[in-house]
Amino acid sequence: MTEHEIQDDIHDVDILITGGWVITLGDEREIYRDGAVAVSGTKIVDVGQAGDLAARYRAGRVIDATGKVTIPGMVNGHRHLLCAAKGAMPEGTVTLDALRRFIYPSFASLSEEDMHTCALHATAEMIRFGTTTFEEPGCNHLDSVLEALATSGIRCRVGPWTWDQLGPAGSTDLPDWLNFDTRSALRRLEQGIETVRAFGNPRIRDAVTIEGVGTCSDELTAGAARLATEADSLAVLHKATSEREVRLEQRVFGHRPVEHMYRIGALNERVLLNHVTSLEEFEVAYLAETGTRISQNPSSALKLAKGTTQTGKWPELLAAGVTMALGTDAENVSNFQDICRAMFLAALLPRDARRDPNAVSAEQALEMGTRGGATALRVDDVTGHLAPGMEADVVVFDTADFDWRPLHNPVANLVYGATGHSVHTVLIAGEIVLDAKRLTKVDEEALREDVEKIDRRVLGQIGIDPAGTWPVR
Repeated sequence: MTEHEIQDDIHDVDILITGGWVITLGDEREIYRDGAVAVSGTKIVDVGQAGDLAARYRAGRVIDATGKVTIPGMVNGHRHLLCAAKGAMPEGTVTLDALRRFIYPSFASLSEEDMHTCALHATAEMIRFGTTTFEEPGCNHLDSVLEALATSGIRCRVGPWTWDQLGPAGSTDLPDWLNFDTRSALRRLEQGIETVRAFGNPRIRDAVTIEGVGTCSDELTAGAARLATEADSLAVLHKATSEREVRLEQRVFGHRPVEHMYRIGALNERVLLNHVTSLEEFEVAYLAETGTRISQNPSSALKLAKGTTQTGKWPELLAAGVTMALGTDAENVSNFQDICRAMFLAALLPRDARRDPNAVSAEQALEMGTRGGATALRVDDVTGHLAPGMEADVVVFDTADFDWRPLHNPVANLVYGATGHSVHTVLIAGEIVLDAKRLTKVDEEALREDVEKIDRRVLGQIGIDPAGTWPVR
């Protein structure tokens, strides 16, 4: 072969991430010890051994990942954008009380401008810690949120906050905010789909988002599931979030929450249930039978004492083949947006609950945080694993610190020891949105200042003092 022929056999690409471990989450779950990922435009064009790709591709930019760990972009299956009040929620509250005393009033106090700032801040935080895709389970000021999402570059599903306040928990203590009758609520959901699709950003997909947690009528719940199917979307709601919610539904309907949704025909493969911490095994069978997806959110479950280690059925759900994502919920309950920490909890909490070291493996936790999450959100056609033809959503971890070393099994190090603070580089659709631990799309310092101002104003409006119990001198 002549030198000219050799040159013709080399293809130009935009980015080559080369060296280090590459965990593909591909169909064979292959891992490369000295791997590489080639990116052209928005797509991955090749994944394999670093030496092989170096011989085949000439890159506009080479990212040296020697000694690092590269994985698919992580997926957050449940992440509210409506508030950013870390550490401000009163201590000692549980789910229904926290919602009605603090969370709903906080949401209701945000203006359109506030919402834009909070959305930018929230997406910046997720990207900084390696999340490239997330699901927003219902926001206000949707137009403003869409603009912020587009600026951030993140991939997501989103829809408008919707309820009819006619659920089994009643309307007592609910804010006079976005209060719709059932017909208006269903029309709002349809308009949400229309708004997102008209916005026309390929990274942003619509969702049919209702609140749940005892705030929605059967007509709205079943209607949302039906609309998601008809519109090729995803219906999202909070369900079976605590034993208290279970008791409410048993008193009103005579059935547990998931059982009741099954009986009214509101479970199907277009439905994503958030939390689902209170289940019986027969309900696991309903979820598996219908193809319903779940986002479990272990950090918020622990903060609000939901009983996830006692009444959750995470090993049974995995064994039954239920598709599952991991989520971090909102700042006011989780206080972090790091899927690495969620993977740690998802792997270890069930082991202690069952006294079974094999209840959930590190590999299963990583799958939930990446490919499983993408499947749960119905975006697995474009993201969730590293393979030619997939969108280039890629995360590179810097392993030059104690939490990663010594490094023998990168899956174990990632799930059990690492946090998102070691994320070094993030690509979404081939665009570098985090470069050497610096965000490229927003001014993170200015965002922090703006969100701090919003929080202090909102807390004053709703009468919450975020101070702790210890004296501050």
